[in-house]
Amino acid sequence: MDKKRIPAVLAAVLAVAIASSCSLKKTVVNSTALFMDDIMDGFFEETDLKFAQEAIPGNLKLLDGLIRGSGFENDGLLLKGCKFYAMYAMGFLEDSAVDKKTDRENLKRASVFYERAKDYGLIVLKRRADFKKAVEAGIDEFNAVMPAYGKDDVETLFWTAFAWGEYINLNRNNVAAISDLPKVKAMIDRVIELDASYFYGLPRLFLIVYYSMPKMFGGDPEKAKKEYAAVLETSGGKFALTEFFMARYLAVQLQDRPMFDEMLEKVDAAPDDAIKERLFTGVAKKKAAILRARADDLF
Repeated sequence: MDKKRIPAVLAAVLAVAIASSCSLKKTVVNSTALFMDDIMDGFFEETDLKFAQEAIPGNLKLLDGLIRGSGFENDGLLLKGCKFYAMYAMGFLEDSAVDKKTDRENLKRASVFYERAKDYGLIVLKRRADFKKAVEAGIDEFNAVMPAYGKDDVETLFWTAFAWGEYINLNRNNVAAISDLPKVKAMIDRVIELDASYFYGLPRLFLIVYYSMPKMFGGDPEKAKKEYAAVLETSGGKFALTEFFMARYLAVQLQDRPMFDEMLEKVDAAPDDAIKERLFTGVAKKKAAILRARADDLF
């Protein structure tokens, strides 16, 4: 062989090897990703909150690694990352301590994780050129792209909006964050149009929070109560987080202590196995106990 051709041949062989390695890596990542559904199902059905809280960070870092290994191209993994980080922040960082100093630290961490969840979800949604353009534009252009999303998009739309909305809720003093709230509501409204019963009516819990805000941010107590009634109808009263959200947001905003106490009592009375995703019931009860301990500061 001509010695001058040897470098070119070696370069070609190396290129093939690298391409094969990358292909194999993505194949392994995508295959491993299939098990994440089972991992998440097992997590949501866990009854031991302490065990779940200690286990989830390792699973989140595994998920991060898989997402990176996929080159951020596996939408299923990105959606799981969005969902998992949002659930972790809501379930174990927000309202997770009675001590105010610890709570402030937890809320800062929750804000970081909600933003990470939101970013994962937006990667998926921005694959559509119209959404990518609209998310940087005004609310009218954003509303115009929502009808293009169908039932197959419900999960991605909801968890992205949930994480985004919770991030905004923790950063109300950030004008840039607050300005995105109409877009988040537009996503939630589209989800409800497509499937109002998704996950026991969970999308409507966002609207309970939204309508429980001060009037200047779009608050409307009567609409919050209507959303509560709608969730009860959808879930059969089995989703205990609903009453927690009513106590935490609407009752506190209205300074209605009887409503506050009534809602927390309903959380306490909820059967642990009311839904198969028992973790949500356990989280609701834990958060209700912490909220009750703060009642004198809230009223």
